[in-house]
Amino acid sequence: MKTFSFKTYFLGHEDVPEEKRSWINAEQYNAYLSMAPIGTFCMVLAGVVLCAVYWQSSLWPLLFSWAYTSAVLAYVVLREWSKSRQSTRVTSCTDAKARKVTFWSAGVGTVWGLLIALLMMEQGGNSMTMPGSIAVGMLSSGAFLLAMIPLAALIYMAAIVVGFSIGAALIGDSAMLSTIPLMLVYGAMLQRYVGWTYSNFVKQRLDRRQLEESGEVISLLLHDFETHSSDWLWETDKQIQLNRVSLRFAEAVKRPRETLENEPFLQFFEGETSERLAEMLKNRRSFRDHVVSARIGGEIRWWSISARPRLDDEGEFIGFRGVCSDVTQAQAAERKIAYMAHFDTLTGLHNRAHFSAELEKSVERLRLDGKGFALHCIDLDNFKTINDTLGHPAGDALLRTVAERLNQCCGDSDLIGRMGGDEFVVLQKCVDSNSDAELLADFIVDSLLEPVTLEGQRTLVSGSVGSAIAPKDGETAAQLLKHADLALYAAKQAGRGCNRFFEPFMDEDARRRTQMEADLRHALYEDELELHFQPLMEVATGRIKGYESLLRWRRSENDVILPSEFIEIAEDTGLIVPLGEWVIRTAIAEAATWPDEVTVAINLSPTQMTNPSLISTVVSALATHSLDPARVEFEITESVLLEETETNLKTLHTLRNLGAKIALDDFGTGFSSLNYLRAFPFDKIKIDKCFICEIQERKDCRAIISAVMSLAKDLGMRTTAEGIENQEQVDILQAEGCTEMQGFLFSQPIPGRLLPKKGMLTKEGARNISEELAQKGELHLLKRTA
Repeated sequence: MKTFSFKTYFLGHEDVPEEKRSWINAEQYNAYLSMAPIGTFCMVLAGVVLCAVYWQSSLWPLLFSWAYTSAVLAYVVLREWSKSRQSTRVTSCTDAKARKVTFWSAGVGTVWGLLIALLMMEQGGNSMTMPGSIAVGMLSSGAFLLAMIPLAALIYMAAIVVGFSIGAALIGDSAMLSTIPLMLVYGAMLQRYVGWTYSNFVKQRLDRRQLEESGEVISLLLHDFETHSSDWLWETDKQIQLNRVSLRFAEAVKRPRETLENEPFLQFFEGETSERLAEMLKNRRSFRDHVVSARIGGEIRWWSISARPRLDDEGEFIGFRGVCSDVTQAQAAERKIAYMAHFDTLTGLHNRAHFSAELEKSVERLRLDGKGFALHCIDLDNFKTINDTLGHPAGDALLRTVAERLNQCCGDSDLIGRMGGDEFVVLQKCVDSNSDAELLADFIVDSLLEPVTLEGQRTLVSGSVGSAIAPKDGETAAQLLKHADLALYAAKQAGRGCNRFFEPFMDEDARRRTQMEADLRHALYEDELELHFQPLMEVATGRIKGYESLLRWRRSENDVILPSEFIEIAEDTGLIVPLGEWVIRTAIAEAATWPDEVTVAINLSPTQMTNPSLISTVVSALATHSLDPARVEFEITESVLLEETETNLKTLHTLRNLGAKIALDDFGTGFSSLNYLRAFPFDKIKIDKCFICEIQERKDCRAIISAVMSLAKDLGMRTTAEGIENQEQVDILQAEGCTEMQGFLFSQPIPGRLLPKKGMLTKEGARNISEELAQKGELHLLKRTA
């Protein structure tokens, strides 16, 4: 509950911020001066009337003195008012001016209070009409004129009431004395009115001041917005002609601001976006962020426009007001993103997602009109080798060249895409017969065979193509892609650099491979794999000095599968890694049970060589079975050095540092074997059996073998001849200096469980094992799987 406060109730006390006190004082002073002329006029007029009325009265000398004093006070007030008219409006003042007004008010009130007292004494209570009227009138006019300065009003009215009360008291009449409380109450009511008026005055002035300051801030912000913002303001009339634009708008259209008045707003825009903008303006509705093409100074720019209609007080349409901003860079970025979403950034061809969508559309058209098409999958041969030898920039240049050649091969209606890496696809839409597809496939293969200059080197490149024709080879996009990919695989199997069309057997073969992959995984974890060991005979002593480990997959008692049937699948699916680890651990575990002088040879695939776990697997197996690393020989083919050369050489050196031996298998079948002998100091060279089987009939084979033997001797390497089947081959190789031999003449691969754990296996021992296997019905399996 609020407590009564005299200051708040009668003086209208308001908490004015200190920084605005001077300004409120000025507003009070200006409000007082604005009422000064009428106040002084009324006071002088009242004085003239009183003098006229009491001209012959005994009060005439006093009235004259009073009138003179009133005139002096009126002159002072009018002079102050006149000075204020000649100067600018007072915006701040100190409390001194307010005190000055209070002093004037006190003087005027005292003068009138004395006059009222004198008149009451003169009348002697006979007639109080004139004194009472003057008292009430002066109180009312004072409250009205001094309402903005409560303290001055209080002093003024107090002087009037005191004068009236003195006059009534001197008369001494009880009736007159009873009017004193009434006059006090009336004065209090008027003073309360003054306090209330002053409070409202202060509130109104502060609110107006706040609005003015907010307007100034908004004006500054708008000016700053128009000057620095990327958005530009504009305004039109009902004919959509400009009647107001910001400076930024004028700068954007490269025209002086004053020349744009009454210019058509739509003149800057063109194209379909302009038509849509004109339609929205015609509908007289608000819109946001409409992007439109604008031609400014011959240059195409993109603007984003937002606007809303302007209405007058009666709700009638009078134009539009809105903002524009330049979004040219954003549009360019969006177009780039859209391009990247549909096209390959390196080659400019359609990317996988866009090509797949177009293929789906072609399949849908096929269902509607039955018009067939062809799908060609293209894969570069040995692209990885080019990347590794010449670097990725050269590989990128090759991909761009391939894209250009494909564009030259294909027609305007054909669609070319890059699926990723070195894989390309062509959607041949116009195919009237199979020969049309065959012609394009041949054309693509021939164009890719042309040499390419990369990094200053003339490089031979080839590509394989697999094709599928719709609807013969599939009626869905997934089927066509799958069948074209199967045809591509067949082309690579056929020697690469050629094209193949899908045939039903390819699908059957793929299913067989998939099933074999599943069975191979099962075999790996269900212990269906086993190692057979083929003896290596030392020519100088005629003794068996070691064994080569050969993997076998025994799916059942009478079903043994050769590695040639499943190793490639293992390579493609990644199963070669766990499979190879099993071979390494099993072969080393077997070798640990043999005599100390017997060695074991283990074949490593290219995938194993690049696997980081190879070294740790070898070290772990050697440590587990306490086998001397010198008794282990790892055999690799030339393909190991053909890919990831640097990594594979590092792996070979690590194996050599462990103490193991390294042999180069199938020597002579590659195209750069001599270079490999220089790249790594192999311990042994194994001569491929394709040379051995014809050594008796062909002199060139014998010459090659003689050269290899001589080369190995000079390089300090041992040699092993594979595939020995008769004594004549033994005699020739022995004469040429071969150090080791291997073949059915000496022994077929023998299951590890049948090898002797003590002593060396002899020819007789091998013969006995063969007879034992024959009795059990396993010899034919061993022959088939050798």
